[in-house]
Amino acid sequence: MKRLNLPLILDTLFAALCAFLLFFTALRFYTKSAVIGLAFGICASLLFGALGYLYISSKQKKNMLISRDEREKKLLALHLSLSSDYYIRNLLKKCLGEEAKIHGKRIILGGQSCFYDFKMQPLSEDDIARIIKYKCDTEKVLYCSRLSHEAAVLAENFSIKVIGINEVYKLLKEKELLPEKYVYEEVKKVSLFKRIKLRFSRRLAAPLFWSGAALIALSYVSYFPIYYIISGGIMLILSAVALIFN
Repeated sequence: MKRLNLPLILDTLFAALCAFLLFFTALRFYTKSAVIGLAFGICASLLFGALGYLYISSKQKKNMLISRDEREKKLLALHLSLSSDYYIRNLLKKCLGEEAKIHGKRIILGGQSCFYDFKMQPLSEDDIARIIKYKCDTEKVLYCSRLSHEAAVLAENFSIKVIGINEVYKLLKEKELLPEKYVYEEVKKVSLFKRIKLRFSRRLAAPLFWSGAALIALSYVSYFPIYYIISGGIMLILSAVALIFN
């Protein structure tokens, strides 16, 4: 069953309503005719609603593609960080083509010596130093997830070409070599109660107390005190819960 895209529907209706109110009000004021204002208001709401729908839906699709790619890049970085050297070497060899040859922990391709170092954390200067110490006459290329700023500067100073996770993902995708299933792809979903609990800390006690106290104070001068009493009371209770039970 296709999921209802509520934000798209609400944004489209909002754009249509704004157009209707603007055109209906303006034309009714200038023409003194509610019929003309209503007719043009309906046409304007349909037109701007349709245009808003097309623009918002295309923007949502673009954002979804970007977020999906970013999610896959993170999964790929984790996957390679937890994979064996044997798996990574063979994956890079397939990616670089038949001319690529495995030589120890390197892959030789033409005038390049390709190193790899995929870790959970950004590579440090020490990681780059190990590659610098390796003596070879060919250009050094490093495949990794990401580098720290200091490591990137050191690699640039010693003419080491760095291929980050964005380029690795793009290369594997072009060669159709992305893993069919990533390591730990299925992440355990956090329940709504746990998410609320994680954000419900003692720091909320003071803001909740002053907001609740202000609403209770307004009940003394308002024509509708019950609203302020209920809402203020809820905030005071939450304030006490945040302070005592957190």
